Formats: sequence, structure tokens, C-alpha cells
Amino acid sequence: MSDVRQRHPAPGRPGRSREDAPGAPVVSTGRRGSHATAHGQGFAWVISWTILGSLLPGSGLLAAGRRRAGGFLLGLTAAGGLALGWLALGDDPLERVQTLVIAPGRLVVATVSIAVIATLWVLAILLTHVQLRRYASLGGGQRLFASLVVVALVTAVAMPAYEAGRYALIGRDLVDTMFRQTVDTETSTALTETTEADPWAGTPRINVLLLGSDAGDSRIGVRPDTMIVASIDTRSGNTVLFSLPRNLKNAPFPFGTPGNSAWPDGFNCYGDPCMLNAVWTWAEGAGSGYDRFRNPGLAATQDAIEGVTGLKIDTYAMLNLKGFAEFVNAIGGLEVNVRERLPIGGDGNPESPIYHKATGGWIEIGENQHLDGYHALWFARSRWASDDYSRMQRQRCVIAAFVDQVDPVTVALQFPRLARAAKRNITTGIPRRDLDAWVELSRRVQGAKVTSLPFTKAVVDVTAPDFDKVHKLVKRAIASSERAPQEPTPSASPGPSRPKNPSGQPKAANPNRAQDVDAVC
Repeated sequence: MSDVRQRHPAPGRPGRSREDAPGAPVVSTGRRGSHATAHGQGFAWVISWTILGSLLPGSGLLAAGRRRAGGFLLGLTAAGGLALGWLALGDDPLERVQTLVIAPGRLVVATVSIAVIATLWVLAILLTHVQLRRYASLGGGQRLFASLVVVALVTAVAMPAYEAGRYALIGRDLVDTMFRQTVDTETSTALTETTEADPWAGTPRINVLLLGSDAGDSRIGVRPDTMIVASIDTRSGNTVLFSLPRNLKNAPFPFGTPGNSAWPDGFNCYGDPCMLNAVWTWAEGAGSGYDRFRNPGLAATQDAIEGVTGLKIDTYAMLNLKGFAEFVNAIGGLEVNVRERLPIGGDGNPESPIYHKATGGWIEIGENQHLDGYHALWFARSRWASDDYSRMQRQRCVIAAFVDQVDPVTVALQFPRLARAAKRNITTGIPRRDLDAWVELSRRVQGAKVTSLPFTKAVVDVTAPDFDKVHKLVKRAIASSERAPQEPTPSASPGPSRPKNPSGQPKAANPNRAQDVDAVC
């Protein structure tokens, strides 16, 4: 019996051993290619391993006999999976994402990384399928179907990668547009640096001026009709909202400011309606002393509010109310309790042709009403059927609704719309370098107790205010907030997370004391 050696022939055709002499018998093993497997290579096998190789890059190449390439890619996939698992388990994943979003440099790295990973993944899918089909015998319809499967798999990788990269670039553009690289010392104070892990360890309290401006084509200058100071305990997140009436007169300016030099006895125009919200326009005029500032109206308004409240304003955030509806629509609307029938449109001026006419209809009384952007804006701004003080209360309720109802999932899903609205309608003095700290503080505020003290006519006479009394009330409200226990962190599910007032009516309380916002909303 002759000795017959079996050798692997060249791929795709029978071959002979280099050791076989001419004329010696040659026996084929039936394996096609030195890298091929001994298993059947039919249509189902090709499709199955193409899909599996897409889900677990490298496995398909191993099945195709490309052991080195498959082993390397599979090891790389395993290493990447372990790294992602470590990142997910090491800290709060949401915190990591928030930290990433606010850093333009990190966003650029993330965008490039996403593009590289997606490209390698797509190449792995294509290479795996090509190698699997190399020795398979497929019909015309099977080849077409296999190609469609590959296109679907490539799309499943490329589209999410494209969206992730797009989100990263939108975030980078938003941060670059909204936040200054350095602190504007005229209107903001830099965060005190500390070597401790808590970025707020050196800043026990922060006072933020929240402004709602109604600048528009038909208005002269900026009129910040919404003026709220949020005083935040940075350790607990407990916050007091001080709402200031726009028609407050004789606002005092701190000593040494241009406003104090111009109005040593308070902002009074000797008979003209020089109200608090008119400080902005006055400061932008020549000779005010603020005209040398980068933003004279803002600087003067901050000085006046410091004089009114006795608090040092650390920074500000201003929303153009024309864009308010965009934000509400982007998050899917707000749920609020409507305590009084509110008109849409109309005018409170008796000389107006639409005097006390609800030209756009009414917002009716009701609990937990879901308002879109248009109606939420009118809920916050409607005035002539009630008064400024009722409107101040509703504005605080809108802020509380945002704190309660805006969750990370909604922000992620609507991020492009929210980013566009923010770029067009929000300005702030928060510097880019402090964004990590502010993200951390926002989480503390969302899980803390928010109280409110509006300076209504029951508290202060707007025509002849007792500012010493105002300062005492501010200090007392802050002291009470600091003693209040921190509330449990609310869930991230949409909708109000704090219990609402079950009576359906605002809770009677001492107007000189800060109340929980839920008691009045």
C-alpha cells in the first residue's frame, strides 16, 4: 500500500505537495484555503457569522479562518468592553456624561474617538463578510440578501456614531458660545479655588441673579421685568428665591459704585417712573458712569439689586423671554397648577384699544395642567387680570417646575433643540472653567429644599420701601434655609417629583417669611 501524504493546496484549487514527485498520487482534503475552516460554508452560516461578527467584532473572522486578525480584533473588543464597564461602574455614568458635555476639549476628543471606533467597526464588518463569503457558494438572491444585511449592519453602527458625534459638536459649540473663557469681573465673581475634592468648599453660599428680559423690536432697550435672586447653600443645595417687583422705586446703590455717585439717595427721577426695571436703560445712557462698562445695563442692575437685598451678587443668568417658549416646547411642556383665570394677550392700559381684552383666549383654572411653550409663557407673564405680585408668584412656580420636571433623559433626547434655544436666548456670567462645579451644584439644588420670599405689597411699599426691613427679611430667610434638612434626591422620571399642595389653594402664611415653593404652587 503506497504512502500518500495530504497537503493543504493553494486557496480555491487543488494543489500538490512540494515533496511529491511528479506523477505521484495527490489527494485533496476538501478544505478551501489554508485559513478556511472545516465546517460547512453555506448561506445560513455566512449570514449568522456576519451578524455575530458585527455584534462581537473578531468572532466572525475566527469563523472564517483568519485566526490572527480575528484574535487581535476580539481581544481589542474585549479590552474596550472592560474599559467601558470600568468607567460605568467606577462612578455615576450620568455624572461622567455631564462632565464630558461641558468640556470643549473633551468633546473634541470624544468626537474623534467616536469617528475612529465607528470606522474600525465598519471595516471589521466588511472584512468579516468578505472573508466568510470567500469560499461560500451563494446564489444571486442570496448574495443580494447578504449584501442588504451588511448594509443594515453598517448603518446600525454608522448612524448612532454620527448622532453621537453631532451631539458632541453641538455641545462644544454651545459651551464656546455661552460661556466665557475668563470671568467678567464687572458682573461676576470667580469661584474660590480649593484643594479639597468639593469645588464649593471655599464658597459656602452663592447668589445668582436670574433675569427675564423682554427686549424686542418694539421695545426701547432691555427691560428685565423678571428679577429673582437665587441664594444657594452650596453644601446642601437648599435655595431661597427672592422675587423683586419691577416697579420698586428708590433702589439704593452700594457705596462706591457709579450708581451711588449718580443717585446717593436711591434711584429716583423726581416724579418720573424710575422703577427698578428702568435702571438698565438709564445705565446705558451717556454720563451714567456705567457707560465705560462692557455691559452697563447689567452691571447697574446688579448693583441696584445688591443695594435692595443686601446680598453680593456673584453671577447672573438672563433669559430672553421671547425664547422661553422654545425651552418649554423642547422639554415637552410643563405641568403647573393654575390658581386663577389668566388672560392671553390684551393690555392693562386704559388708553389701549385692547384694554382688558383676552385677545388670545384664557388659561383656565386647574390642577396639574400641561402647558406648551406658548401657554407657559403667558402663565408666567399675564398681568392685567391680576397684578405684578401674582405674576411674581407664578414665575417662581415656573422655575420650580423646571427644577422638578427637567430630567437627564429629556435633556439628552432634546439636546439639539435645547442647545439652539440656549444659544439664542441665554447669557450668563459663569466662566467655562467653573462649569464642572456648577453641574455638581445643580444636582444638589435639584435634590434640596427650595423656598421663596416675594417682596409683594404685603411686605414692602414699592413707592417708599423700607430697605432695612428688606435686608432683615433676607437674612432671616437665608438662616431658615440653612437650618432646613435636605430633601431626598428626586427621581429622574418625568413629571413633578415633589408633593403638590393637596388643598388646591395657596397656603396661608406669613408674607414676611419664606415659604416652600410647593406651598404656593
